[in-house]
Amino acid sequence: MVLKNMLNMQMMMFLLVLIGFFIRKRDIVGTEGRKNMVDLCLYVTLPFNILNSFFVDWKWEMLISCSVILLLSIGYNALSILLSMFLFRGEKEERKKTLRYGTIVSNGGFLGNPIIEGVYGTSGLFYASIFMIPVRVVMWSVGISVFLKEKQNNLLKKILTHPCIIAVEIGAVIMGTGLVLPKFLQMTISGLSACNTPLSMMLVGMMLAEMNPKGIVDRVMSFYAGIRLVVIPGIVFVLTMLLPVDPLLRGVAVIIAGMPAPITTALLSAKYKGDEKYATGMIFLTTLLSLVTLPLWCAALGMQH
Repeated sequence: MVLKNMLNMQMMMFLLVLIGFFIRKRDIVGTEGRKNMVDLCLYVTLPFNILNSFFVDWKWEMLISCSVILLLSIGYNALSILLSMFLFRGEKEERKKTLRYGTIVSNGGFLGNPIIEGVYGTSGLFYASIFMIPVRVVMWSVGISVFLKEKQNNLLKKILTHPCIIAVEIGAVIMGTGLVLPKFLQMTISGLSACNTPLSMMLVGMMLAEMNPKGIVDRVMSFYAGIRLVVIPGIVFVLTMLLPVDPLLRGVAVIIAGMPAPITTALLSAKYKGDEKYATGMIFLTTLLSLVTLPLWCAALGMQH
């Protein structure tokens, strides 16, 4: 069942990529339109997707488990940042930005949440949402600073006023205060949030349609895929096996750590002068390989039924 759910999720993603590819190849959406859609995704659907992930029912007895999952998340983020600082030093600046960002951030919320829900149900999804809080903060602070290095003076302002960080701030307030939003507002947020997955994946397809397929995958990209899909989740898996961690929390941490490169790698590379074409290759390769690696991680976690 677990494998079936995971395969369904990933097949859906590839179909969306194919649809985006076709849309761009047939020129239904031109280059300018595609660029506008990147903005729509970064400034509208993605922030609402983040905000929507904060709507979890809080119970005080979950505090210990929440503390553990937060510590695991902080450890995972520290590991990813550390690796990104030492790897890919010899690459040219544009490509280095893209590779570093793709090492720091995985496709945890977008692809991780549905997979974790399929494996562990709603309790898994709750802890995945908690795990993703430090991930989102790192993603839109350390992650985005990889791209904005040349403008250090305004960096803090840029980070704090980024729509995705504002969404984290609002989400934290709503979750922390237990504020119940009117039904129509909840429906608007969840509706816009639901647009994010198809829009993002179709954008990847459009970007792939614009690129020359020759020489996308090189030695460095294959090495990156190994780091992203095997090394990082492997370290998280071994460390959580050595520590007295609940299997549910271990599973959430390993699955999110083992996700492919996030869609935002391409979106931010396009927006902030990274290597956009290389980024789409990274997403495509790691997403393809994750069809093999994610079921293997599930097997290692003893979740095969």
